[in-house]
Parts: sequence; structure tokens; C-alpha cells
Amino acid sequence: MAMTLRRTVLCLAVLGLVCVSALTLRAAPKRGGEPRGQETTVTGRLVDIQSFMTGKHPGGDPRKSSQEAIRAGVPSAIETEDGMIVIGMGERGPARLLSPLALQQVELKGRLYEKEGLTYLDLISAKAVKEEKEEHEGAEPGEEHPEEEHPEEEVPEEEP
Repeated sequence: MAMTLRRTVLCLAVLGLVCVSALTLRAAPKRGGEPRGQETTVTGRLVDIQSFMTGKHPGGDPRKSSQEAIRAGVPSAIETEDGMIVIGMGERGPARLLSPLALQQVELKGRLYEKEGLTYLDLISAKAVKEEKEEHEGAEPGEEHPEEEHPEEEVPEEEP
């Protein structure tokens, strides 16, 4: 009798684990596949992530430092009221387009993706928007910077 009771309890425990595992796998987000971005426009302050996170601006001039960092390939983001959005531009990167707009209020257009707590904007165009306090050098407020105006060297496609 004791052996039958143990076997029954063991079977129920295993069955419970199988059910919980199945429900967990079913509820888990699917990996793979192609994520679908939503075309949008966001407004906020353009920052380089390194300076934003560390508070360090080599050379003393925050704007110039941020421009150089973005130009050198440091990832950039837009600081919005809803939080930070990392910015990219396909496989080429947005450095040429964004470096003149560093630490300015900007309006960015692109496809917005969200995955595992990260928000990413695949950039289409950027322009400075008028700040109330002061205007900076570089791009004029309202000046559009579509990616076509900043051609980068073309990389030949690899043959299979």
C-alpha cells in the first residue's frame, strides 16, 4: 500500500511539472521570425549613450564631445518623455546623419521595434526642432536630414 501511494504521488508530481512546463512554453514569446516595426515619429533630445550614462564629456564641451562620439560610432539614443530609444540605421549606422544634431531637440522618423525591454528606432530621417532656450551651431531647426543626402560608400554584395 505504501509503495502504491508513493507511486501515485510521484506520478501526480511529474504530471504537474509537465503541465506547468507546457503552459510556460506556450506563454513564452516566440523567438525567431521577423519582428515588425511600426512607422513612427519621435521627438526628444539626441544623446550619445556613453556620455549620457557616464556623465563624461572629454574636452569640456558636451555638444562637441557628443558629436565626436557619435561620429566615432558610439551608439546614439533619443531621450523622450517615455524613456530612451536606441537609434540605428540599417547596417550602415546613423553617425553621419546624427552627429550634427547631438544634444539638440530633434524629430526622428523611422520604424520602431520593441523586444525584451529594448526599444529601437531604425532611422529614416532626422531634423532639429526649435529649442526654447538656445540654438546651437550645425543643423538649423527644421532642417531635414534624410538619409539620401548622406551617401556612404557602397559595399559590394558578396557572391554566394
